[in-house]
Amino acid sequence: MLTAYVSTPLGLTATADALGAAASGRFVWADLYAPAETESLAEAEAAIEAALQLDVPTKLDRVAFEESARFYIEDGALFLTATLMGQRGEGAFVADGVTFILKEGKLVTVRSIAPRAFAIGEARASARVRDAKDGGGVLAALLDGVVERSADVLQETTRACNALSAQIFVLNERSDFRAVLKELGRYGTMAALTHESLSSLSRLCAFVFAQGSKFGVPDAAIQAIERDVRELERRAESLQTHVEFLMEAALGLTSAAQNASLRTLALATIALAPATLIASIFGMNFAHLGWLDRPWGPWAAGTLMLAAPGALFAMARWRRWF
Repeated sequence: MLTAYVSTPLGLTATADALGAAASGRFVWADLYAPAETESLAEAEAAIEAALQLDVPTKLDRVAFEESARFYIEDGALFLTATLMGQRGEGAFVADGVTFILKEGKLVTVRSIAPRAFAIGEARASARVRDAKDGGGVLAALLDGVVERSADVLQETTRACNALSAQIFVLNERSDFRAVLKELGRYGTMAALTHESLSSLSRLCAFVFAQGSKFGVPDAAIQAIERDVRELERRAESLQTHVEFLMEAALGLTSAAQNASLRTLALATIALAPATLIASIFGMNFAHLGWLDRPWGPWAAGTLMLAAPGALFAMARWRRWF
């Protein structure tokens, strides 16, 4: 899907003829959103490449890890690829590469996920995007929106972890921790995705601060974004540590519950195994086993069957096994 924003008296506005605006180059921001490759997308991509005389990075280029493939200048254009959080279709949140291309005051974004900052009209960065005069201003507004969304995710996840922390340490060792562990796994995933995104944004901001002024990116805005990203990175690391601690605590309590169950089974074994052994001995049909024909034989067997587990219980209590 191609969305092209053009400058109007009311600010940046999406045009109905996105393909025409892309082909003529009269857009300020062209957004290529492709959850799946389609023929119409290829047509829109070709129109943008022809209008700006550049090559749009492929999907493989957007997932590359090396710095040289993510941040570079080519054909007079600034290419930036950041790992951002978003949804792919109706699925769960994932992290994927989003490419920003800035040339001649025009911004092109290429993505296969839907970060909240790109939902113009819904996110808080919408007003800043509409007020942007050129592609550099749109880039700064989008990055600001991404950072705001990351802060929201960290805040929501931290609040949920704090609530779950109180719940974990109130539960006793016999409680079922499966639901708690699932929740912790979800929060841990969100924290890890957010940290990965912020780490990528930190590297992007460093490159833009060094090269972005040549392409109309406001230095002051990038400096402010970089400060926010550094602070949020520290919070994300702290949240990951907190989630790991809660996971270890929940697993420890689960292990304690399992040990309690095993202790119960061990006690049952102590009670029944000696009696079973004695009953088995007295059930043997040996012709010369003297107790078989004595009237006190059953009483002696019963006494041994009670005395043996009693002695084992006494030893277990003395050794503090329970």
